[in-house]
Amino acid sequence: MFNRPFLSRLFLIGLGVVRLYTAGAEIAPEEASLIPCLFHLVTDIPCPGCGMTRACLAITHGHFADAWHYHPFSFLIIGLAIGMAFFPIRLKNVWTRCSPSTRNLITIGGIVLCLSVWIHRLWT
Repeated sequence: MFNRPFLSRLFLIGLGVVRLYTAGAEIAPEEASLIPCLFHLVTDIPCPGCGMTRACLAITHGHFADAWHYHPFSFLIIGLAIGMAFFPIRLKNVWTRCSPSTRNLITIGGIVLCLSVWIHRLWT
């Protein structure tokens, strides 16, 4: 239905629109609660992705240290979205050139890193 480059462009456009809204309404990224986290509402425990929206907004405001504090993977998400939006064929070629074991290692490594950050945030 939708291809990845389209969704990446849509994400970046949405991020830009939200950036303009927060700038126009003078809302700081830490005050923005655009999408409540259902996992957090039900369990009162932040999910592994909690803080990602605030982090992406902080990046659009140029507050990179705040973005790192909210969620370190926001830089990766925005980087991948930019790559998929503007260089979809090249990024796909790089991914498909990797062996299946390398792709699995990258995927599992990303999951382990995400869960490690989440566990670290739970205990601090």
